[in-house]
Amino acid sequence: MSEGTENCTIDPEDVIKILVASDIHLGYNEKDIIRGEDSFIAFEEVLQHALENDVDAVILGGDLFHIANPSTNTLNRCTRLLKTYMLGDKSIKLEFLSDQNENFLASLNNTVNYEDPNMNIAIPVFSIHGNHDDPSGFGQISSLDLLNTNGYVNYFGKWTDLTKISINPILLKKGETKLALYGLSYISDPRLARLFNEAKVVLEKPETSGWFNIMVLHQNRADRGPKNYLPEKCLPGFLDLVIWGHEHDCRIVPEENPTKKFYVSQPGSTVATSLAEGEAIDKCCGIISIYKSQFRLDPIPLQTVRPFIFESVNLAHVSDELQLDEGDVQQKVQAFAAEKVEAMIERAKGKLTGNLRQPKLPLIRLRLEVTEVDQQFNAIRFGQQYSGRVANPQDMITFKRRVTRSKDEIKPLDREALNEAYQNQRETAAKRAEEVVERYFKEANEDKQLEILSSKSMTELTRRMVDYGDDDAAENIIKFCEKQAMLFLEKCTVNEDNIDEALANFHAKEQEVHNEMLKMLDSRSHKRSDPSERLLDEDDNDDSENKPNISSVTTFAAPTATTRGGRGSRGGRGSRAANNSSSASRGRGRGKTASSSSTSKIDSFLTSTAKPECRKSGRKVSKVIYLSDDDD
Repeated sequence: MSEGTENCTIDPEDVIKILVASDIHLGYNEKDIIRGEDSFIAFEEVLQHALENDVDAVILGGDLFHIANPSTNTLNRCTRLLKTYMLGDKSIKLEFLSDQNENFLASLNNTVNYEDPNMNIAIPVFSIHGNHDDPSGFGQISSLDLLNTNGYVNYFGKWTDLTKISINPILLKKGETKLALYGLSYISDPRLARLFNEAKVVLEKPETSGWFNIMVLHQNRADRGPKNYLPEKCLPGFLDLVIWGHEHDCRIVPEENPTKKFYVSQPGSTVATSLAEGEAIDKCCGIISIYKSQFRLDPIPLQTVRPFIFESVNLAHVSDELQLDEGDVQQKVQAFAAEKVEAMIERAKGKLTGNLRQPKLPLIRLRLEVTEVDQQFNAIRFGQQYSGRVANPQDMITFKRRVTRSKDEIKPLDREALNEAYQNQRETAAKRAEEVVERYFKEANEDKQLEILSSKSMTELTRRMVDYGDDDAAENIIKFCEKQAMLFLEKCTVNEDNIDEALANFHAKEQEVHNEMLKMLDSRSHKRSDPSERLLDEDDNDDSENKPNISSVTTFAAPTATTRGGRGSRGGRGSRAANNSSSASRGRGRGKTASSSSTSKIDSFLTSTAKPECRKSGRKVSKVIYLSDDDD
């Protein structure tokens, strides 16, 4: 507890209890006769803990399903479990205070499920989607939309307009404790990084004070390269706790961010979907208890998870012991692996909890780091002898080739070579289509430069087609720039001799034209995403008298990245636009042009814009009192 509250008696009616879990992956390997039930058994245990601990709500951090369009068997099993454990006559003590039309726009009744007169909810479930159950296909509908429509899950944090993100929190109250719940469903990491850099991610804060702020998100937390993860420092400092989904290794005990001072809890997955080292960490869910500005999180180890033992051995460290420099090396390594596997099977017995529903056959993964090809053996044939003793006999053994060098081959560190390699790495990493276009015009010769259209317009055209799938971007941008050029030239006296000079003067207005173009494109994007606006505007029955006013807006931006990265996916669209318009661009040094050809010269150019500059917020971060983990 924080200072001054040790001797205070806390009324349980003022404490919000929430069970948190993430990455359930229902339906993973469901057709496997051995492992097909694992995801369902673990999820049922999570729901049992929610029922036994009498929680007020359940929060899921994404990837409830393993694929976006799960099988009918998986959907049926999921709805049966939710109906069994989440429905009932228990009274809900959470008072819903925010505008439900904003929080649950995609739901059938635009309301939280426990206030739906057609539902009988005992424990409400709140969930965002992850990368595995990301909405896709016609209508952008995911499996979570189906659960939301049926009233079993409150699906929040879904974004359809990815040009900007404005997160309105779900506001809940129980006694004297007030909770603001923010949701950010999965967005591709490069796209989200760009939104942060452009200051287009906004968290709206309640105007009144005293709220405990939780954010649930589903992104890469570990640094997997520039623009391929979400740095914690990008998140605003007014948050109290972040529930981080997507990462499967369990780090559920809250970790304090040293800079922003909020805590991060990473529940991890409830089922092993890959035989990686992080998956071998004991699986958990957790109970969060919140009282005013204080909280504690109690981990709950899952008892029905299949035992998993992971071990990695570098054969170079045991080369002398095994005498790998003579004799039948492959046979020696195979005998060593067999000894290791037997020991790992014995260790797996220590992970049996005694729960009758826990699968008994363990997962075993032995990774052997080899230096020579002749140290490898047939892993599939080797695993057949363990059929019936382990759950994965076909992929128990994996080999990793490690290249070793003698001391004589190791040279002192060459700083110049290192810098050159780093520069090459940056060049190689610049794979995004708009980055390639932008770099091309920066490095192109004078006769290759665009005369009327700017390189910014071309990169913006490419970015919108590749990242947003905006097939109208090329037509809209070209027509806009053509119109602007015509209006400019109409104000000038243009003839054969001064056409190039007039176009050069128009080119000098690049930034002004670029800004106007962005306004035009944003307005068109807003119109395309206006169904939500129409729903909000048409709702004349909104009872806002007892709802807090959310007006204080916090905008935050990530620090400018020093390297380029990300995947240049769907580059075909961008390249198609470039090919359709490439014949239209003209160089500056191609001589004079007749006045009659000025229109065709304007008709044939390509445009692009650079990314809007990052707007830095000048907000002040209020201090938050946190609950220490050692309080009882």
